[in-house]
Amino acid sequence: MNRRSFLGQLSAGGSAFALAPQLIAAESRFPLALSQYSLRSMFKDGSLDALDFPTFTADTFGIKAIDLWEGGLPKDKLDDMSYFDQLRARADEAGVHIFLHMAGAYDCDPAKSGKSFEGILASLKRGAHLECDFVRVFLKAPGTDEAAGVTACAEALKPLVEAAAEHKITVAIEPGASQLTKQGSFLVKVFEAVESDALTLMPDFGKLENNVYAGTEAMLPHSRAISCKMHSFDESGNQPDFDYPRLVKMISDSDYSGYLAIEWEGKKLEPVPGVKASRAIIERSLRSV
Repeated sequence: MNRRSFLGQLSAGGSAFALAPQLIAAESRFPLALSQYSLRSMFKDGSLDALDFPTFTADTFGIKAIDLWEGGLPKDKLDDMSYFDQLRARADEAGVHIFLHMAGAYDCDPAKSGKSFEGILASLKRGAHLECDFVRVFLKAPGTDEAAGVTACAEALKPLVEAAAEHKITVAIEPGASQLTKQGSFLVKVFEAVESDALTLMPDFGKLENNVYAGTEAMLPHSRAISCKMHSFDESGNQPDFDYPRLVKMISDSDYSGYLAIEWEGKKLEPVPGVKASRAIIERSLRSV
């Protein structure tokens, strides 16, 4: 199953589930995905090999879309395209779509952006080789002046977005890496300054500092994927850092249609129960909209 056929099935699924129960209908509009980072301790201790991640995700969680985290891949394989061919083949066998490849921070300081660009470009090429929809980056804006920060980020992004268009992949900007870029409204201004179909925004509830609701709402019209960050759960199974029903209703009331990617970042639960609890709260929230 390649990217085009996978997305075609999602599109077809939208009409097929029109008369199905509410949750199934919601999940056809908002298919769940799993971030590799959620299982980071398993990759670190060797209990899960990156090549087995697609099959493990499908068999353990019933989730058929994943993103890749470069920190969870063997360092000596990052420039080995034959390794990425194996990974993609394993995903195809499991019926799992690798929808996104995670890159790191992009330093938009004019004095540093050139070197930073080279590192992000390498990640972009890996994602393109895997036929991912997106390569995800964090922007590091210089200083604290908003207008100057928007200009610096837009100028730094333009060559990356041009390269993305050439490789038929989209750059997804998540919040984080600097004070300015933790603000959803700031990222919207950067997005509008670049003006490219090869650029999108990606809300991350855990990185929208002090403005998770306003920041998410601002980013949604320009977003094609969402990172559903989870840190912990209370005795009722709720995530105390964010009001998930409120966030999911906001998403449902918008025009957004795309992945809800689970990113379990907590420590009190082991990875597998953490992901399962994360899925449960998302599904419970979807049933309430």
